[in-house]
Amino acid sequence: MTPLAWLIFLVSWGVAGAELGRFWHISDLHLDPNYTGASKDPSRCAPQLAPQPVLNAGPWGDYLCDSPWTSFSDRDTKVYAALGNHDFHPKNQFPAQGNSIMIRWQNCGDPGLATNPTLQREVPSILEKLLSGPSRAGRSCGPQHQSLLQQQRADRWHGRPGQQFQWLGDVLNNASRDGEMVYIIGHVPPGFFEKTQNKAWFRESFNEEYLKVIQKHHRVVAGQFFGHHHTDSFRMFYDSTGAPISVMFLTPGVTPWKTTLPGVVDGANNPGIRIFEYDRATLSLKDMVTYFLNLRQANVQETPLWEQEYRLTEAYQVPDASASSMHVALTRIASEPDVLQRYYIYNSVSYNHVTCEDICRLEHVCAIQQVAFSTYATCLHGLGAKLVPSFLLTLTLLPSLHMLDVLPL
Repeated sequence: MTPLAWLIFLVSWGVAGAELGRFWHISDLHLDPNYTGASKDPSRCAPQLAPQPVLNAGPWGDYLCDSPWTSFSDRDTKVYAALGNHDFHPKNQFPAQGNSIMIRWQNCGDPGLATNPTLQREVPSILEKLLSGPSRAGRSCGPQHQSLLQQQRADRWHGRPGQQFQWLGDVLNNASRDGEMVYIIGHVPPGFFEKTQNKAWFRESFNEEYLKVIQKHHRVVAGQFFGHHHTDSFRMFYDSTGAPISVMFLTPGVTPWKTTLPGVVDGANNPGIRIFEYDRATLSLKDMVTYFLNLRQANVQETPLWEQEYRLTEAYQVPDASASSMHVALTRIASEPDVLQRYYIYNSVSYNHVTCEDICRLEHVCAIQQVAFSTYATCLHGLGAKLVPSFLLTLTLLPSLHMLDVLPL
C-alpha cells in the first residue's frame, strides 16, 4: 500500500491579531517525463497506465495520461510535502525502512538531516524546524515513513504501522499542552473512495485508529488536508453525539489520468489546484478557492488557461470552511438536487457533467459522512433506498450500538 506521510504545522493560540493567511494545496502531480503529446509516437504516453495507443494526445496532456512537463514551471516558494505512492518508482514500492531516497528528500530542507541517526531507523523520522512568519511561534513536524496499510508485510509492525499513530498522538498531546493548533497533511486518506462502493485504502483497524485520534484530539486539529483520489471531495468527523468536530479536505489532482479502478465509470478529471484562506492567529479555515485547467479547451486552443472554478463559501452558502459549515454543506448536498449536481461537477473538476442520480448520491454522501467501516456499510446497504432528497443521514453513537438515524430537515 502507499505511504502515509504526516506533516504537522503548529502555531500558538496566543498569537495576537486575526491576519488572513493563504497557502496552496497541490496534490498528485504524477509527472510523466516521457509524455510526447502531439507527436507521432502515442505509445510514449504512460504505457503502464494506458497500454493502448493514445491517439491525438494534446500538448497540455490527455485524460488517459499523467501530467506532461508542460504543466510545470519553477517557483521559489516554501513547500511542506507529504510523500505519496507515486513519489517513488515503481509506484507503491516505497521501502518500509530508512533509505537513501527518504534521506535525500528530507535533506532538501536541511543538509544536516542526512547525519541524523533517526533517519536510519524503521520508525518515524521526525524533522522539526521553525516556520517562517511574523510571530516565529510555529514549528512543523513530519515523519517520512511507510504505513503498509494494506500490504501483507504490515504484520512486521505488529499492528502498529511504523508507530505513526503513537507519534501523532504524542504530537497532538504536546500541542494541547502547549496551547497550539495543528494542521495534519497526508496523502492517502482514511474512509472510502466516493466514485464507487467499498473501496478503502486503510486496513479497518488502522482506519479506526485514525478515527480515534481525531475524536480524541479534535480540539487542537485545525484542519486535515489529503489527496490521492484525484477528485474534489471532503470527509466529515463526528463525536459520540453526532456533532461535527473536524473535516478533511481532499484536493483534486494535477494529473488528469482516468482511473481504472473497478466500478468507476469515466473516472478522469481536469487538472485542479486550490488555495486556502485561514486566520493566522488561530489557523481556523476561512475559505477555499479551487482553480482548474479545462484540458479539452487548452488542447484545442493550444493555450492553457487556469481559471477559478469556485469559492467554497459562495458555492455552498456557508460562512467559512469549518467542520460545522461543511456539515451544512453536506446537508445541502444530500437533500438539494441542484447542490448535489454542483458538488458532483466539482468532484471531477468540471470534467463530468452527467446527472448524479440516486446511486451516485448514495455513494458520495455515504463516503463523505461515514469514514468508519461499519457505519459506511450501514449507510450503503441499510439506508440506501431511504436516502431521499428530504432527509439527511446523521450518525448517532449509542453505548453498545452504532446506528444511523434518518432525520427530517
